[in-house]
Amino acid sequence: MINRLFKKNKSVEVGFFLAVSDIKRSNPWTTGLIIFVMMLTFFNMILLNGILIGLAQGMTGTFKKYYASDVLITPSLNKKNIEDTNMVLTIIDSLPTVKNVTARYTGQAILEYGYQTKLKESDSAESINSLLVGINPEKENKVTHLSQMIVAGEYLKPTDMDAVVLGSDLILKYTTARGSSESDGSKILKTADVGSKLRLTVNNIQKDVVVKGVVSTNNSTVDSRIYMTETAARQLFDRKGLNVNEIAITLTENASDTAAKSYIKNNLIDASNVLIQTSKEAIPSGISQMIKTFTLLGVMVAAIALFVGAITIFIVIYVNAITRRKFIGILKAVGVPSSAIEISYIFQALFYAIFGIIIASIFLLGFLTPYFILHPIHYPVGTGSLAITPNDVLTRQLFC
Repeated sequence: MINRLFKKNKSVEVGFFLAVSDIKRSNPWTTGLIIFVMMLTFFNMILLNGILIGLAQGMTGTFKKYYASDVLITPSLNKKNIEDTNMVLTIIDSLPTVKNVTARYTGQAILEYGYQTKLKESDSAESINSLLVGINPEKENKVTHLSQMIVAGEYLKPTDMDAVVLGSDLILKYTTARGSSESDGSKILKTADVGSKLRLTVNNIQKDVVVKGVVSTNNSTVDSRIYMTETAARQLFDRKGLNVNEIAITLTENASDTAAKSYIKNNLIDASNVLIQTSKEAIPSGISQMIKTFTLLGVMVAAIALFVGAITIFIVIYVNAITRRKFIGILKAVGVPSSAIEISYIFQALFYAIFGIIIASIFLLGFLTPYFILHPIHYPVGTGSLAITPNDVLTRQLFC
């Protein structure tokens, strides 16, 4: 047993010596090319997976940051608004981990531009049918920071009664919804801009408003809305009561959103009248399916890249062994065991793989990841960066 173990250790030592000698004698250009191929394989496995996962994270991130926050409360399917809103807000205020709260009034509205120039009633003007959202500008800004995302004009003030802030998807000049500008009619305002006078129609009640600003978050939910002050919106909605349609809650740092959700639900007299969701639960099903698809694609791409890398190493080592058959025969003739020769090729494969992985990791973590943080990729459905961390790289290295 001890003798067999000694022979194994000898084979490893001899194999390591043969591998080092072989690499030293090999053409440096050939060695460099093999390492470069391994670098590209690992690079491909990490990069594409990172982009897909980054896009998925970006979609959920913008949805939470600019719309849902940590906890979102909406009416249940059989209700039009959140009944007894004041009581709900009182319970939220008693939540130990609550930081900021915003309540929103929502309703469908039609926005028209160029209606003043119509000669006949049958003439068409630029129009959009979108969701009008009445907000307290200061409270909304504390939760969603919309004022930081104004790309043109200004954010709303509490005293603004005849002004609106439009989502960027509603105006051609600022739209992020690629292809929507080609539609004719009610999907987008083609010539309106900041300062334009529009006609807002809600439940046959009309009001002239001015575009005060344009908000762009690269999230379709936010960027397709019309924002105005809650006082002005309630007049258009003809709301006598104070029951709202949405309540978004920001919690203190490291607070549990599920615990906050349970607290609110348990303290309500009738929790069936409202739908209380964490930001993750509130994500629309279509976006949720896209995120799952991107995550699955990322895993598949990584698996394929790993398989290709393994095949590449196998081919390189196999060709090397075939072309050196005479040398292998000489080694066997002088008493070098077959196990030592096999181990030498394993060490060579590890050398090529490790050096390729190290170079790719330095490039990814040292250059690409910081670059994408400063210059995120903008998609119609969200903003994505490169979702790569040192832990991700280490995990992939272990798989390799």
